[in-house]
Amino acid sequence: MIFFLLKRTIFILLLSCIISKSFSMSKSLSDSNSTSHIESHNQFYNNDEKLGYSLGVSLGSYFNQSFETQNKIGIHIDKNSLIEGVKDAISGHLKLSHKEISVILKEFEKKLTKVTQMEFEKNLQDNLIQGILYMKNFAKLKGVQKTSSGLLYLIEKQGEGNKITNNTKITVHYKGTLINGIEFDNSYLKGKPVSLNLKNVILGWQEGLKYIQKGGKIKLVIPPNLAYGKQSVNGIPGNSTLIFDIELLDTVD
Repeated sequence: MIFFLLKRTIFILLLSCIISKSFSMSKSLSDSNSTSHIESHNQFYNNDEKLGYSLGVSLGSYFNQSFETQNKIGIHIDKNSLIEGVKDAISGHLKLSHKEISVILKEFEKKLTKVTQMEFEKNLQDNLIQGILYMKNFAKLKGVQKTSSGLLYLIEKQGEGNKITNNTKITVHYKGTLINGIEFDNSYLKGKPVSLNLKNVILGWQEGLKYIQKGGKIKLVIPPNLAYGKQSVNGIPGNSTLIFDIELLDTVD
C-alpha cells in the first residue's frame, strides 16, 4: 500500500515539475559543473558499486530539482529526513508505522494535487493574457486582417489557382513559433515539405489557408480556441497563441 502511494505521489511530483518547466535530470547532470565536486579518495572496487552509486546520484539529482520546483510553489520537503527515510527503508528499521506513513502520504498527495492544479490554472491564465496582448499589437501592423473568429493573418504572397477547401490535399512548408519566439516546429529544418488534408489540421489553418492559393505565403496568428485550447501538445503549453509562417506549395482537390 505504501509503495503504491509513493509511486502515485512521485508521479504528481513529476507532473508539477513539468508544469513549472523544470529542467530534465539528464540535462542537469550533463550541463552542471559536477566534476569539480568529485572526491578523488572515494574508490569503487567493482562495477556493481559504481552502478549503485550512479543510480543514487541520478535519484538524488532528480529530487534536488524537485525540491527547487516544489519550494517555488510552497511545498517544502526536508532533504535530510528524506535521506534518512531511504536508509531506514533499506535497513528495515522504520521510525513511523506503516499506517502513519500512509496517512502522511495521502495528505501530502492531496496538498500537492491542489497546489499543482492552482499552478496549472495560473499558467493557463497567464498564457491567455499574454496571447491577447500579442494579438492586439500584431493587429496594428500594416496589412494584417482579423476575422470574426479571432484569427489574424498577413498575406505575403497571394498565389494563383482555385480556392482551396477542407477537402483539398495541401503540400506546405511552414515554421511554427510561440509568442515568446520559441520555435516548436519547422518543416524547412526537416528538409522536406508536409502533405496533408486541410480538414485534418487545426481550425486556424483550415480558415487561414483559404485566403491564399497555390504558391502563396501567409502568416497566421492563431488564438488558443482555434489551435489546441488548454491542452499541452508537443512542447506547446496550454492556452498558447501560435504563430505560423506558411508557404502553400501545392494543392490537389
